[in-house]
Amino acid sequence: MQKVQSYLYPNRVILIADLAGFNVENTVVYAKTVKIYKGVDNVIQFDIQNADQKRLDLVTTPLISNIALNVMDASGNKLPNSPYTVTPIGTTLPGIATVKIPSADLVNFNDQYLKYSVTATDTNSNNIPLYNDSRFSAVGTMEIVESAVPVVRPSVTYDQFVGEINFMGNVINHSSAIPCKFYEATPTTTMTFTIHLTNFIGQVYLEGTEDMTIALSSFTNSPQLQTFSSTVATTTTLTFTGTVGTYNYFRVSWLYPDTWQFGAQTTNQFGSVDKIVVSY
Repeated sequence: MQKVQSYLYPNRVILIADLAGFNVENTVVYAKTVKIYKGVDNVIQFDIQNADQKRLDLVTTPLISNIALNVMDASGNKLPNSPYTVTPIGTTLPGIATVKIPSADLVNFNDQYLKYSVTATDTNSNNIPLYNDSRFSAVGTMEIVESAVPVVRPSVTYDQFVGEINFMGNVINHSSAIPCKFYEATPTTTMTFTIHLTNFIGQVYLEGTEDMTIALSSFTNSPQLQTFSSTVATTTTLTFTGTVGTYNYFRVSWLYPDTWQFGAQTTNQFGSVDKIVVSY
């Protein structure tokens, strides 16, 4: 029988406040990498100490206030909701404060390393850093791990199109190739293509190919799996639902009415296809 042990303990980081103006004596050798996970709310504890390894009173007679966690990418750009407020637990655990990074803030991030720092305000209203080792390092490393919690594949928006001219002189517009099979536990079986139109007159259709890789000829003579024709100017959202089956890639194509019938097309004469949102 296999036995797996799990541990429930706080994600705690020791921070040192240099309030006396002398060298930090707390010998934290190095700052550990803080791991946070997509799909859950991440609560981080900070153990805030002075140079003598004594926890600071953060509630009764605090020497620092307005503690904040700053989270940045490798280029120094902050997360949209950073900084995060760091809140002292209370008098029962002096020096311990917590901060929460909500799961919603990590939705658009893949596995990567971030940088973080913790700042505070001292009694002289100075904005000071809190160090995470004895070498006055104010910047630590934070790792986002996205494989710990099952995730749903997010929808993808396509709003760039390329055009080609067919033998009748009409411009056919195509989206890029849209993959429909992935290395996942549950294979994709259906896909929804939501096409946003503005006063569109013409034809929109869905194409599929069984090619494993995309080449210039991949969609040549590919079948039109679903077709929509509009003869009345409307503002609408058109939804195609496609069954993946044996196809490996799809693309959405559209064209305006024949030039031989209507003459040269002017800008927005027949409306536009604005974007395509693909849901798995």
